Amino acid sequence: MQSSTSQSGVNFDALISIGEVLVRLREEFPDISISKIRFLETNGLVTPARTPSGYRKFSLVNLEHLRYVLRMQRDHFLPLRVIRAHIEAMERGLEPPVINDVAPAPPKSLMSLDSLATAIAEKAIKLTFAELVTHTNSSEQLVQEMLDYGLIKPDSRNHFGNGALRIVAQVAHLASFGLEPRHLKIVVTSAAREIDIFTPILKSARSGKNVASPAQIEELSLNLANGILSLHEQLVRDILEHRP
Repeated sequence: MQSSTSQSGVNFDALISIGEVLVRLREEFPDISISKIRFLETNGLVTPARTPSGYRKFSLVNLEHLRYVLRMQRDHFLPLRVIRAHIEAMERGLEPPVINDVAPAPPKSLMSLDSLATAIAEKAIKLTFAELVTHTNSSEQLVQEMLDYGLIKPDSRNHFGNGALRIVAQVAHLASFGLEPRHLKIVVTSAAREIDIFTPILKSARSGKNVASPAQIEELSLNLANGILSLHEQLVRDILEHRP
């Protein structure tokens, strides 16, 4: 049977009706109703898709957001504006706050400084400038200096990703030794030059006689990057060992 897909690419067959939403929520929230869901939609807490006929269709993400909204109202009496801010943050990849906490936060695993492969495979997040400051325990001035000196860069909507979170944490650590963002500009330049070393290899893999698949390109990128990082680390150690 042919699936029903909108012009925007929404596959309505993969979504559920408002009636099915009621069925799935009613066990935990006996008082849930269509009017309640419409009220939450009007207040920006959930945004279902619409069929050409105007019927609401909900994704599983919509369903979980509704559960979250209803729990926050029932268990913690949070106002809708606060819950809406949580939902917006969750849509950017942040985790909802724990009970009695005050704001969504990046997944704790993102603060780990493990391998490059792990970092690339993890879920992408989007942080505001203020959230970046808060969740790295940095000062606004320090983070602004990182921005000014090109150590971190926002996207088109002024959000910062996983890499920025780790960079700010590292720079804040180095700042405790007296190294300021202006001192670290040279590291940005060095990193760009290191990437330039193996960029031609990646271009060749993408357009050469034996064109590699996206998965192969990603694996090649990781191997090259990890190799450069390992060499960089060993060179720094070697220089330190031989200094008087």
